[in-house]
Amino acid sequence: MKENIMKQATAQKQECSSPSLQPSLRCYTLAFFAPRLLLMWFICIDTFGQIPVINTPQPSILLPNGTVGNQPNNGMSIPNNSNNQQQLNVYERDKREVQQRDAELYKALYGEETRSISYDLPSAANYPGAECYRSTRSLLDNMIKGKTPIDLKKAVFAIENAYFNNKLSYDDFDKQIEQSVRLIRMKMQQKKINPNDNYAKNMLIFSFMTDTFTVKDKSIERTIVHNPIKYDFNDYRGANDWSKMFVSKLMRDNSGQCHSLPLLYLILAQELGAEAYLSFAPSHTYIKIRDKKGSWYNVELTSGAIISDAGYLDCGYIKSEAVKNHIYLDTIGKERTIATMYFDLANGYIKKYGYDEFVIQCVDSSLQYFPNNIFALQLKADWHTANCMYVKRQKGNPTVEEFKRDPKANELLRKMQMMYQIIDNTGYEQMPEEKYQRWLQMLEEEKNKPENQTNRIHQFIR
Repeated sequence: MKENIMKQATAQKQECSSPSLQPSLRCYTLAFFAPRLLLMWFICIDTFGQIPVINTPQPSILLPNGTVGNQPNNGMSIPNNSNNQQQLNVYERDKREVQQRDAELYKALYGEETRSISYDLPSAANYPGAECYRSTRSLLDNMIKGKTPIDLKKAVFAIENAYFNNKLSYDDFDKQIEQSVRLIRMKMQQKKINPNDNYAKNMLIFSFMTDTFTVKDKSIERTIVHNPIKYDFNDYRGANDWSKMFVSKLMRDNSGQCHSLPLLYLILAQELGAEAYLSFAPSHTYIKIRDKKGSWYNVELTSGAIISDAGYLDCGYIKSEAVKNHIYLDTIGKERTIATMYFDLANGYIKKYGYDEFVIQCVDSSLQYFPNNIFALQLKADWHTANCMYVKRQKGNPTVEEFKRDPKANELLRKMQMMYQIIDNTGYEQMPEEKYQRWLQMLEEEKNKPENQTNRIHQFIR
């Protein structure tokens, strides 16, 4: 019997120790389900991945007072008729066997076996391709620490290349970017636009990405036409194919979403020497630019429009505290943009290998240079949740009270709760997926409103 009990306990531990290679990933912005501890404790949490399915503890195994199995005063009547001594003996024998079984199970889960519980998520450092992620993290470290110049083009390529085990060609990636930059510069020359006019350069980038862009190439005596980049609604969160999030995919198919579109815009701005900024909204990223008078405009690439701040506030999921704490509608400069690249790097890693120490290292690096990065905060909460659930599964899914009796496990639980509290304090509110889709449609409608500047921009370009 003891052998069977130990085999069951060992099987449970082996089951929960292997990392999930197919985590359920959401869009760039969604890493955060179940913001309350009790929900996380009693149901399976569908965050980025590697969180085992949690089964609710059954009273027959774990009782409220922490005891295991059937106890002496359990409501069963013990036969006391002297004529039924044989039945009493059978009952006592069965009771002893149940108690022995439960005692050995408890010992296996919480006694001697406790020493073998791992409080750290399994490492994927030795998995094939994981070294590509470590070298990319070093590249980001050098940029953000000032050891090498900040280069968003190289950073984005390195992150996407790591996902493909460094099998992509940087020369091909660079050539595609340079072709786009060349067309925009040719348009500036033909329109006789001052190459130092920052607003004009931004308007040309916007037109290149959102409108039919025509340029006469005198060297080949032909007119080159670049079609507008479309929004890719097919798997736009990258749940089935993570490369859907990539700039390289966008350039190949001329379609992208709210992660890849702003990144391509910023890369083109970098290559043209234009000033532009990344900005966050719920489950969303977009671009902010300034005109010559210092007025700010929101470049919404998913709908090909200039959207007012009110257009983003209308989504209903931006609280005043969130704006005050600069997690939404704020300008994100070059250094903080590179800080967000750690988040992207961690996401690709999770998709391939699950959660381990590499993920939390990336998140901590991101938060060091961008402390109010809401997406990195969410991912850190997810990481601590995965760690808690990993330990919880090894312990046989105990109650909260049982879990807290282990000092190491209790400290993991405290850190998890603290991260959820930090996120709550920012004013963050989760936007459901169906609400996000409706909001995207609303942004499409926003471009037709008089206060938005699309017509003015198109007149400027043409």
